[in-house]
Amino acid sequence: MTGPAWTVRPATVDDIPILLEARRGMFADMGEPDAPGREEGEVRIAAWFAERIPEARAGGFVAVDAEGRWIGALSVSHEESVPSRHNMSGLHSYLFGMWVRPEARRVGVASSLVTAAIEDAKARGEGAVTLYASESGRPLYERLGFDAAPAMRLFFEPEEAIDLADPDRA
Repeated sequence: MTGPAWTVRPATVDDIPILLEARRGMFADMGEPDAPGREEGEVRIAAWFAERIPEARAGGFVAVDAEGRWIGALSVSHEESVPSRHNMSGLHSYLFGMWVRPEARRVGVASSLVTAAIEDAKARGEGAVTLYASESGRPLYERLGFDAAPAMRLFFEPEEAIDLADPDRA
């Protein structure tokens, strides 16, 4: 996908640092630049991408300007859940880590990234695309046809989570 002054391409393993930098930019814009555990989380996310991108279970898209500099990025996880009347395949793309450099905003870069992810999900036979929208991102997603849906979640503290790799777990 191409805009007036940029091109959107699929992310590769070599783009993992870009995907992580975009995620950091997204959190900074949301007022959470240095959340506890960020560094450890990034190490785990990088390993997660490194395993899943070659298997086409994750990836993303990178917008590059005419000079070859990345100006925006979006991460994607290809997931499977219970089939439903709205998504009979149960397959869907989960979008996260969307961020566009401030100097490249409001010209269509973000729309191009999301549209590339939507088209990719359709080509993969997925029945849905899901995401959690920030307040500033919500209008973009609504313009692209996303429905606002209430989501609830419960996070556990690390010491509460079961370590599935622990042979002595109860």
